[in-house]
Amino acid sequence: MATRGRPKSDQKKQQILDAAADLFTTQGYANTSLEQVAESANVSKQTIYSHFTGKADLLQAGVKRRCMEGQLTAEQLDLSPPPGEFLPLFAERFIGILQDDSSLRMYRLCLSEGERHSELGASFFESGPKLVIEALALYLTQAHDKQQLRVDHPQLAAAQFLFMVRGFPIETALLNLPERPFQISNQEYIEQCCAMFLRAYSAN
Repeated sequence: MATRGRPKSDQKKQQILDAAADLFTTQGYANTSLEQVAESANVSKQTIYSHFTGKADLLQAGVKRRCMEGQLTAEQLDLSPPPGEFLPLFAERFIGILQDDSSLRMYRLCLSEGERHSELGASFFESGPKLVIEALALYLTQAHDKQQLRVDHPQLAAAQFLFMVRGFPIETALLNLPERPFQISNQEYIEQCCAMFLRAYSAN
């Protein structure tokens, strides 16, 4: 009889990722051992090694999973809408993922421990920001080819856009401000950022 649902191996992998993310963000990266992850995930240490090479790989896989869940990777995106439609939707997804509590906790972890553990920052960047920048750069390249925008350096433009749209919403979230300054919503902020970006990279 055929079984339904996720294969057992995939279920264990998800259990491991969930346990690692919880332990990393509650007690710190350096203070978390693979033995603790295995115990929390109810698997053996050998099972962890059957899926991951170590703690840095666990972190990288967890961050990449968040990008996949937010449909922010190149293979998941519909690249056909014009820039005026695509960019606000992309930005909303991006901000939504970053403002999720688990994402904020992971980002705080990388900021606080990245200086002592260089692999932490590298893993976070490779599996998160770099993937999103590359996805947006691909869209901007196609928009340039269609003469919808003029983008001579797509990766640079993608990084500019992403750091601009995340700046205000994520900075205020990281600081735990009880009230947002300037009384502007995420939607209004994204709209203003997109308008500025489209003016800067107009094909006209």
